[in-house]
Amino acid sequence: MLLLRPAGLRLNPSALARTRSGRRFASSSTPPVIGSAPQYPRHLVIHTLHPTSTWPSHLESVSRLYRELGRRWAKHPELSKLGFGMSDGGSGSVEEQWDPAKSKFDEPTESGAGKEERYSATLHPDFLHIPDLSPSSISSFESLYLSLPPPLSIQPSSETTSAPPRTHIFVCTHTTRDCRCGDLGEPLYQALLKEIQRRKLGGELREGEDGVRIARVAHIGGHKWAGNALVYKEGGACDWYGLLRADDARKLLDYATSPSSLPWFSRWRGRLALTSDETKAAYANRPSAAAEDKSDQPRQELGDRVELVFTTYEGLEKRVLGYEGESLMETARRNDMPSILATCGGHCECATCHVHIPPLSANSASSAVADSSAGRKPLALPQSAPIPEMKDEEDEQLEFAIGADDHSRLACQIPVTKELAEWIKAGGRIKLPRY
Repeated sequence: MLLLRPAGLRLNPSALARTRSGRRFASSSTPPVIGSAPQYPRHLVIHTLHPTSTWPSHLESVSRLYRELGRRWAKHPELSKLGFGMSDGGSGSVEEQWDPAKSKFDEPTESGAGKEERYSATLHPDFLHIPDLSPSSISSFESLYLSLPPPLSIQPSSETTSAPPRTHIFVCTHTTRDCRCGDLGEPLYQALLKEIQRRKLGGELREGEDGVRIARVAHIGGHKWAGNALVYKEGGACDWYGLLRADDARKLLDYATSPSSLPWFSRWRGRLALTSDETKAAYANRPSAAAEDKSDQPRQELGDRVELVFTTYEGLEKRVLGYEGESLMETARRNDMPSILATCGGHCECATCHVHIPPLSANSASSAVADSSAGRKPLALPQSAPIPEMKDEEDEQLEFAIGADDHSRLACQIPVTKELAEWIKAGGRIKLPRY
């Protein structure tokens, strides 16, 4: 069955560059995610008891300790190089709840008489446990930190050692700082936790220290690389990863428990004690043994959030939010759209993310795009959706799509763009199949 389908409108040059850039990175240059991690020699992770639902966008608005650390270390020649952040890996009970509505301009409230913030912390890559970090103990920690020798700069190597005795994984889910981190980070966190527990490797950091432990972490920088995860191995490499999805949990955990210092190169942002240039050089010289497969295909950085409208087989409209840079399949699955299984993970190896994208009807287009306000001319939007032309591999998979027609596409091959959102705003719809 060979279906003839309209190619649709070609995207404008800037939009087309965005959709094709992943293929370009794979063949001729270094993907921008490589080397995007901050260049920290060490990273102090403070384990708070406060649940992430109470975290405001800027923790310095609720935590005097956090504010004081930033103030003291900003201009210090050595301490300014130390990264620090907060996780939800603390244990115990919270005496005073944080207010998530506070802004970065707010001051933290005064602690009661005789009370001050006290948290445990872990210094990486040393896995050095700090049992008590508080405003009154900052000087003691600074003395300890400045007495440490420089950390080892671990270059990626295929040589293996013993498996790491402990691994800490921190996933950014700081949704009040940027919604991308919440929308992509929390599903990744849940998928990783489920896989850790399935393999009987450990669990959440708040419940113990042995094996593989996971915690949510506050803003680490690089929202456009969401989902972001830090994988810190005791006695080994401490890597930053970006552009992760919940489906990546198993592969990421394989790397987190591997005795090798090779990172997952296609999702690698960097490593503690490596510079950005060293990270890019390591990527350029990655061993052939790290041959890439479908799961290593480049992903685009996430842009603005846009509204999309799916129509179910029964005719119900479902309005959801997607991000520039992800695929329609990713948006649909994240929002639990029916009939979108994507059993191959979005690698164009099945037809289970099949959708129908018919052109605008003449009536819907003329009524939706007309905008005479402020003397503007009606918008000249295309009848056909502004999506890339179909490739042969997609056309071949659609042979197996139940109910395929001339307007069928695979959602994994359609990028979310502002142009597509404007077309939908004008009345276009993404129609879901029955099965």
